[in-house]
Amino acid sequence: MTGVVSRGLSVVDRDADVSTPTRVARWAREQPEVAALSGRGEVLTYAQLYERAGRLATVLRAHGIGRGELVALSLERSPDLVVAALAVLFTGAGYVGVDVDEPDLRLSAILADSGASVVLSRAATRERFVGGAAQVLSIEDALARSVPATEPAEPDPTDVCYVTYTSGSTGTPKGVLVPHRGVANLVSWYRQAFGARPGDRITQLARPSFDAWALEVWPCLANGATLCLAEKSVPDSPAAFAGWLAAEGVTISFLTTALAVEMLDEPWQAPDLALRVMLLGGEKLHRPPRAQLPFRLYNLYGPTEASVVATCGEVPAGAPRDLPPPIGWALPNTRAHVLDERREPVPPGTVGELYVGGTGVALGYLNRPELTDTRFVPDPFAGGDARMYATGDLVRQRPDGALDFIGRVDGQVKLRGFRIELGEVESALNQLAGISEAVVVKHDQDSRLAAYLVPADPADPPDQRRLRQDLALRLPDYMIPQTIELLDALPLTPHGKVDRAALARRPLPGTGNGTGTGGDTAAPTYRTDTERVLAQIWCEVLGITAVDREDSFFDLGGDSLQAMRMATRARGHGIQMGAEDVFENEVLHELAASVSAAAGA
Repeated sequence: MTGVVSRGLSVVDRDADVSTPTRVARWAREQPEVAALSGRGEVLTYAQLYERAGRLATVLRAHGIGRGELVALSLERSPDLVVAALAVLFTGAGYVGVDVDEPDLRLSAILADSGASVVLSRAATRERFVGGAAQVLSIEDALARSVPATEPAEPDPTDVCYVTYTSGSTGTPKGVLVPHRGVANLVSWYRQAFGARPGDRITQLARPSFDAWALEVWPCLANGATLCLAEKSVPDSPAAFAGWLAAEGVTISFLTTALAVEMLDEPWQAPDLALRVMLLGGEKLHRPPRAQLPFRLYNLYGPTEASVVATCGEVPAGAPRDLPPPIGWALPNTRAHVLDERREPVPPGTVGELYVGGTGVALGYLNRPELTDTRFVPDPFAGGDARMYATGDLVRQRPDGALDFIGRVDGQVKLRGFRIELGEVESALNQLAGISEAVVVKHDQDSRLAAYLVPADPADPPDQRRLRQDLALRLPDYMIPQTIELLDALPLTPHGKVDRAALARRPLPGTGNGTGTGGDTAAPTYRTDTERVLAQIWCEVLGITAVDREDSFFDLGGDSLQAMRMATRARGHGIQMGAEDVFENEVLHELAASVSAAAGA
């Protein structure tokens, strides 16, 4: 076998060589009054999007931005973020998306590594970047300037479109250089596969540092559709999300697999639902949905290094419930090779490592030539100077050519769509005071990150609440272990290595992190009925045995999806709240007081 080819999709596309910014500019000419995006109480037509991006591009060019430069975007999900990204592309430069709540140390490392010449931020957060090497511009000031709009530059297909930073096993994030040719191929495939066109309304939920942001934004705008920015990145409930989709007239939506699983088994009863395509991806889909869905469902697979998506397969109605759906077939202009340790093809039905070649392969890692040469290797099946990316993922080819995802060959995991190098988390833990050894695993019980630590001084163990606070200065929230447990020593295999499998099977401690009740055998006391009911729900959702009124939902191992589940159950008990209430008041008694006050208002 020399590769897995795409099935049922033509690779012929009259716009295959046309860049994304040029396509958006064309739609601004052809349908200037059509809505390009809506969200946060604002609607921008294609003419307005083009004009704002063009003026911002003029400002950026005045600050030396052009081909070969990078601009960091530190903006929340908003119309301004889309305008800013498009403006950067209009100049011929590439953008680096970062989260506004990125920890300072990690943000500094990303900015230093990227060498971004300019940072675009809100005026309110501008001071956060002053003193660094990059020029700092506030988006409000830049858009307020009276300057003419710049015509978009036509980039070379191998120019950098954007840089996405992923978790690094050495403890330092690594930047993936995604070229325009990869994004253009993504846009063309999206149109062919899902019929994306003017009149479609497509959701935007992903945070800007996640490569799914590019999947949501560019295939939408480059195909003349309307981008719908969700007010909340995590819905309050499946029913609320279905209601929002119906109210917005959404026709195509991408969800991370973890969020999609929460949604798919719910009854889809919104009478005005226009949704015809749902895409999911980010981690393995273990089983198809139980319910008959009123839309088509597609399972996507792809590392950042393959321009977001490398393979795709439809999950048909009536798919066997006892088998994980496949990740499908390679996209047009993409080659998927299943190879052994010698990089030789394995027979169909045999597990091998997936190597991805073709148009979507990234240019490599920024400032990491040795790592680039290790992971981006010559593609002997294509000839010339073509390269393929070693994904580190194990797959198996089915008789029909579709690929089954089996697992990983290294210490990388995916949680809620985020790629996490366990080594980066361990490195951050080992830098903290009071820690002798640290091991992090993806736990078998409920796929949470669990950290096992050996204190430097067993007589004076570190405070776990303080550990979490210190970690939050170094790592984004999705990389902070949901369970932290102190051990006298780490278990070892007969060969003297840390027994990670044993740790992954180890029963989770009853209260997650030892805060609040923290091992106190006395029953917790609550001051109101609301506290008592919420505590019961927390135990059910988090799989723990006790909660103190001073405990934090997230310190006990909670995440955004569990917050949604918790809010749904709370409403079933007559407590009116949403998932975002948990983010605003994560401590039990504070949350109880907040929802009680809102109910009495």
